[in-house]
Formats: sequence, structure tokens, C-alpha cells
Amino acid sequence: MKLKDFILAFLILLLSPLNPYSEEIKINIGSEPGTLDWNLATDSSSFQIINNIMGGLTRFNENLILEPYLAESWEINKEKNIIKIKIKDKIKWSDGKKLLASHFIDSWERLLDPATGADYAYFLYDIKNAKKYNLGELEDFNLVGVKAIDERNIKIQLNGNKSYFMSLLSFMSTFPIRKDVINYHNEKWIEPENIITLGKYKLAKWENHNYILLTPLDAKNKNVLLIMNDNPSSSLAMFENGELDIVDGSGIPLLEIPYLQKKKLLNYKQQFRNNYIGFNVEKFPFDKKIIRKAFSISIDKSAFEKILHKTVIQTESWIPPGLLGNIHNNENRFNKKLANQILDNNGYKDRSKFPKIKFLFPETGNNRIIAEMLQNMWIENINVPVEIVGLEWKIYLKTLDLDRPNMFRAGWAADYPDPHNFMNLFICNGGNNETGWCNLSYDEKVKMASSETNKKKRTLLYKKAQNLLIYDENVIIPLFISNQIYLKNHRLLKVPYSSMGIIDFEKIKLRTKN
Repeated sequence: MKLKDFILAFLILLLSPLNPYSEEIKINIGSEPGTLDWNLATDSSSFQIINNIMGGLTRFNENLILEPYLAESWEINKEKNIIKIKIKDKIKWSDGKKLLASHFIDSWERLLDPATGADYAYFLYDIKNAKKYNLGELEDFNLVGVKAIDERNIKIQLNGNKSYFMSLLSFMSTFPIRKDVINYHNEKWIEPENIITLGKYKLAKWENHNYILLTPLDAKNKNVLLIMNDNPSSSLAMFENGELDIVDGSGIPLLEIPYLQKKKLLNYKQQFRNNYIGFNVEKFPFDKKIIRKAFSISIDKSAFEKILHKTVIQTESWIPPGLLGNIHNNENRFNKKLANQILDNNGYKDRSKFPKIKFLFPETGNNRIIAEMLQNMWIENINVPVEIVGLEWKIYLKTLDLDRPNMFRAGWAADYPDPHNFMNLFICNGGNNETGWCNLSYDEKVKMASSETNKKKRTLLYKKAQNLLIYDENVIIPLFISNQIYLKNHRLLKVPYSSMGIIDFEKIKLRTKN
């Protein structure tokens, strides 16, 4: 989406030295966040903001070590199925009210309530009776295994040993809520004048499709201005003019990457992030796995490494490198001859009889270039024309939920650094499973792996589940693992990107003035 002239003029005025916010840190976030309702948000743009205005019981540091955040401590019983958490004392919301254990229970009840329709409800399925409550099989939330013992203590009963569970509580969907605020303001509770938070920053202003202004609660930190510019060329121009301090990969034009690499201006951070194509397995013709396979092996993934100037790594694995279960399987490597044989032998020797196919992608950054590459591969390699449809980020997310096309391109960045976060995505009825695929054998393997304490056995279970997902059923096509690439202004000494692609704004370090 291009910014209109009057908006650009306003931004230039806002960013000028005459403005009282001229000392703020200016970051391009590309597209507008889907929502700042942390029980409902699913995208990385939203998480980037929510993670700085809110917080959870735990948080990962830069070295991926899980630390207490709003929790003071926790205890796990010998059977590892009961967790008792004590929250920190004297933590206050931005309106001065005390943080209570019940605020977490309220959040989890809202997340699991079928009426909420939260995509991330499955995040809490490890809790006793949580899945039954979310699926409407149980009406009494008091039977779900969570309880506020008193103002500072929470008890959680799990379905078994889930070694990663405390990691889940670092993610935005599990953050506490103020039910009184939501009930009073309804859907407008997330607007700057209404929202109540307890993070290091406050939501001061939100101009739709324009910018978000965050102000720090601690005077030593600077204001953060988040610009919504999804045009890479103008983002780079703003950076070069000193109007942006940080621009991530989506805001960097592909043609400029070699120059930026040569000048050593491009920064890298390894990410647990996979990019993939998903099939709608409920929609003809991709209700047949053999047709899905033909499309999968008609893609030459090495081309993405070339066009993206080696900022990505082609992959055949769903679990990214650095996590248990990353696989190396050549079964679905590029094979033009076999792809054509499959279509010929399954009723499509005459390609003109192949049904019309729509491929959905988010119209952000360089995604159109990738979509056009795929479109060309399918016409050149298997002679099947595919209509590519790019949508603005918010509309793209809604379309995936309400009107999925034949195929879609998506990415998944780790919410927490554990393979379960990737494998749990495609369980039956999972809120973020946009494929419509449901396989009980897959679910069972993922469930067994989630409770397995032996690393070798756990790894084997995840590998078997991936083989089912990618090679036996051809539900998704993993394309490439993307690193976080970004530009930073010289005045910034450090940009603390995590391996989940999130910046902790208060830890951005500025160079000292001479």
C-alpha cells in the first residue's frame, strides 16, 4: 500500500527537528498491525507492539533463556503436571490498579471462550479440560485446570508433563487482561484513550495506516514512533534521509541488497522463521494429495536464494535449524519431469482442463516478487496458469480465516523457541491451521512428542510427524528459512532483535554524544 502525498507530508513534518518528538526512535513496521487485542492478535506486527506495552508471566532474554517477568517464581510438582506461580508484588497497571492473579485467569477464560473465536486458543490445550471448554464440550470454566488461589498465586493443572509450558506464558495471547475495561469499552478498549497496560511503554497515539506513537513510562527511555510504510523504495529513502532509525527486511528493496551488502550496511540476525505455501485441502483440486505433490515438486527453491541474495536458505523441513526435529529430506525436491507425469496420469494431460487456481499472498515488502516467481514456475514447469492475489495485511488475515483460496503463502515465526510451536500449528481444529487438514495420526505424534523427555525419542516423533505433513500428505510446501535483515541508523549502537524477530525497545542502545 502506497502512502498518499498528504500523509507523507505530515510524516515529514512529524519527523522534523522542530517537532518535540525529534529525539524519538523511528522504526518502520511496514503494515498496520492486525489488532492490539492480545487475546486475538496473530501477526508479528501486533506482537512487536504488544510485547512492549504489555508482558507475560515469563520472557525470553536475548540468549533465549526463559526468565520470570510478571512472575516472581514458580514450582512444578514431581509428576510435572501441576505448576504453582507466584506473581510479583506491587505491579500496577497504567491506571494505578494492582495486578492480580485473577487478571491472568480472566485472560485465559476469554482466550478459550468459544464466543471469542481466538485463533490461539489451542495454545492452552495442554491445560486440563481447556480443549473441551474451547470446543464447547464443557460449559463450566471452573472445571478447567486453572485457578487464582489468592491475589498473587496461580495454580495450573496440565494434562501431563509439558516441558515447554512456562515458555507459552511468554507469548502475548496469555498476557493478563482487565475484564472491567473490556466490558466497559467493548471493541474500543484497545484505542489509545481507553487501553490499560502494564509494559514499559504506553500507547499514546494510533493513526490508522500511518503511525503509532509509544511513550515510555521510564523517563530514561525515548519515545518510539512506529511508521506503517509498506513501500520498500520509500522506506529506504526515508532511512537514507535520517527519517527512520530501523528498517527490517520487508522495507528493503531487493535490487538494493547487493549494494547494501557491499557497503556492509546490512545487519543479520538468525531467526526461527519459516516461509511456506499452504494448500486448502478441502477445496478442489487440492483435496487430492497427489495433485498437491505435483505443485510441490514443480518449484525450484534454489531460485529464492538467488533472487533474495542469499538472505534466505531453501528448506525441505518445517522445523527450522537450531530446533529439535529439523529434517533433511530430498523426496520433494524440484522434479519437473515427475510433476508433469503426475498431472498427466491423474486426468490433466490436457492442461486446459485444469481448474482455475487462486494463490493468496500478503501485499507487503517483496512478497509480490516471490508470488510472481511462483506463478512463472507453475506455468513454465507444469503449464498451469495460477492467478495471484495480493491483499493488504489486515484483509489477508481475515481472508485466510473466512474465505481461503486454493493456495496461500504464509510465514511462521516462533512464538517461543521450541519445535512444538511449529508442529502444533497443524493439529486438527488448530486456530492457525489454515489448510483445513486434520490427521489424527499426526496429532498423536505431536502430542506424544510434547510429553517426551528423551531428546532422541522426541526428535524422532517430530521427524515422523513432519514426514506425514510434508511428504506423505503434501499439506504444505516449506520454501525457505529467512534471517532477520535490517538497517540501523549509525546513532544506534545496538538493536536487540530476538530469534523470534521481536525488539525490546527499552534495550535499544544509542551511541553517546561527543
